[in-house]
Amino acid sequence: MIDPRQPEGDLNTLPVLATIRYWWWWASHDLAYLKRVGQTGRIDARLVRSIAKDYGIARGIRKEKNDLDGEINAERATRIAEAVNRHHNKFIACDVMTDRFNLCLEIVDKLSRGSDEHDRLTHYDFVSGVTKLSWFIAPNGWTMFDRLAAESLGIKSGTARKKAAKFYERLIKSEFDALAKEMNAALEQDSLASEHFHAERIVDQYLWLSATDLTGRLLITDKIGAFLDAIGLEQSRRLLKMGRTIESGFGGRLQDLVSERHKTSRTNY
Repeated sequence: MIDPRQPEGDLNTLPVLATIRYWWWWASHDLAYLKRVGQTGRIDARLVRSIAKDYGIARGIRKEKNDLDGEINAERATRIAEAVNRHHNKFIACDVMTDRFNLCLEIVDKLSRGSDEHDRLTHYDFVSGVTKLSWFIAPNGWTMFDRLAAESLGIKSGTARKKAAKFYERLIKSEFDALAKEMNAALEQDSLASEHFHAERIVDQYLWLSATDLTGRLLITDKIGAFLDAIGLEQSRRLLKMGRTIESGFGGRLQDLVSERHKTSRTNY
């Protein structure tokens, strides 16, 4: 059994916890989605519906009034996928986060525009949803906007689009892109990190965990500890080694991203 009190199983450090938590999520969800997009070059209606459910953004997509289960219908999911796919090449070519965010806003505006409910595909503002869907199209150098991740940067007030704009501006000033590239390079030889594994999302997890209250983090730690127990000693050691690579090489820079209000000790909660 993995003992988090021991150095080899220390889940009480945010870089280690963020790394393993994202690997678990990636293996369970993102890997399959990224491979499908990689094969087709597009996001499709099924992916829109699955990602919306997994990432908690389904509530931002308008449902049919007569649908008691609140499911996203295929037509709306298809139209949302098409709106995102139209920006595929622009997303890939865009190397400045604020410029890419402006592309996301174009999609947000299109999806919420319409003279009647059938034409309006989303509730205003589907900002977080579009930044998440677009990540699967072009994940390199990009991260999803999330309320908690923004709070860890000290951004709490304003509309979704205003908070998101500040979020990406601050990530640029913090040299997020350079940090993500170096983290990806550090994990390049790790067999647990394939071509579809993106360290950008470890940063995302770190920010998210930094803004999560102590009770929430302890629940996450317990869940990840149970996961490590379940996969066996050899696999868990490999994941812990990956976490320590991120902690030893980038722990300080990750902490520097977080506003003073949310900063924790470099080693413990």
